[in-house]
Amino acid sequence: MTRPEFGTRFGVLMTFIGVAVGLGNVWRFPYMVGAFGGGAFLLIYVIMLAAFGIPALMAELTLGRMTRRGPFEVFARIGMPGGRVVGWVLMVTVFMAVTYYTVIVGWVLKYFLISITGAIEHIDPEAFFSSVLDGFSGQFVMTAIVTVCAATVLGLGVRRGAERVSAVGIPILFLLLLVLIARSLTLPGAGQGLVYYLVPDLSKVTPGVLTAALGQVFFSMSLGGTFMLTYATYLPGTTDLARSAIGVGVGETLAAVLAGLVIVPAAVVFGLELNSGPPLTFVTVPNIFAQLPSGALFAACFFGLLFYAAFLSDVAAFEVLVTALVDAFGWSRMRSTVGVCGAALAVGTVSMLSLDYIVTSDLVWGSIMQPVGSALALIGLAWVVGLSRGLEEVNRGADRPVVGRFWFYWIKYVVPIGIAMILVFGMRDLFRTLLG
Repeated sequence: MTRPEFGTRFGVLMTFIGVAVGLGNVWRFPYMVGAFGGGAFLLIYVIMLAAFGIPALMAELTLGRMTRRGPFEVFARIGMPGGRVVGWVLMVTVFMAVTYYTVIVGWVLKYFLISITGAIEHIDPEAFFSSVLDGFSGQFVMTAIVTVCAATVLGLGVRRGAERVSAVGIPILFLLLLVLIARSLTLPGAGQGLVYYLVPDLSKVTPGVLTAALGQVFFSMSLGGTFMLTYATYLPGTTDLARSAIGVGVGETLAAVLAGLVIVPAAVVFGLELNSGPPLTFVTVPNIFAQLPSGALFAACFFGLLFYAAFLSDVAAFEVLVTALVDAFGWSRMRSTVGVCGAALAVGTVSMLSLDYIVTSDLVWGSIMQPVGSALALIGLAWVVGLSRGLEEVNRGADRPVVGRFWFYWIKYVVPIGIAMILVFGMRDLFRTLLG
């Protein structure tokens, strides 16, 4: 079977930015900034992106295009010992992650719907968030809508589905962010929040900030040997992988920084807690919009773009699983899509019953297993594929070879050390959560 390929360079870039830009950028990044030192976190994040994120992304793109197989088969195909077991582990990781992630995307859809009705200006944010979590039937309906929409995009295929949706939606997403930034920065006193966000206080740079920034890089770029690797299997040989990786890194970071410019200055103006963690989006942000003239309109823009960003990442997760079934068992794309989406919705009902389950699941499948998957991709390319084949593939499609031995040895020895740091702190947080 001939593997489909992306149609245009612009479509490739927008699709990969769509994979990277999700809840990690618009939801998680602003509260991480608040919790870990403001501008200091932002500075360290940019450094970690250049030093670890982009090199690791180049490795995943290289491995995916080289093998033309998703994570279920790629490790066995390159000859990694236990490669099929590794594939199964990564598939379970993606499946479990998508079951709770889709539920959260359903929450965002709920907030978008109440925003366009104007009702968000009249709710008690904390009470409403609690009602969303307590309402099983409401969560199920929203999650089912998200799942059906994802299945529709998947059914159209890579070029007519993910590429076309991303090519139209990602530019609109950035335009909406700029509109919201203009409103946020024109608030009286926004300058104080801007200083906190953009001016680094180096005294706040601690080992915890370093690790948090590095973990956020892997989370927000969707690194983990699955998402990016799978989409890379659809890249034509003419794609410049190094340039694409840099473009994706710049695009996803720009989205995160712009999202912070929407939330951080406004939160400072209204005296709201920036380090409130995950509730920042669902509790603090509605409080912001409730105090703004035409707040419902701006809330609809915010939650609309948040939903779109989250939805594209959700589609990418489903795509990993669909591709795995097509490659491994020869199923049709339609049969694979229906099977994956149906199973994810069924298992996702557990997430609708317990917020603690979601928090623990995110620590296990996101904070721990996602870096493990990225490490496995790096091991596969650097230690199994080897130097000559790796450099040949990463430079294929470039006007002239620009990636050399330094990159190869960097991903072979240095990046895994960073991943080990993430895992150590991720395991610490997991045990703290489990032990109460």
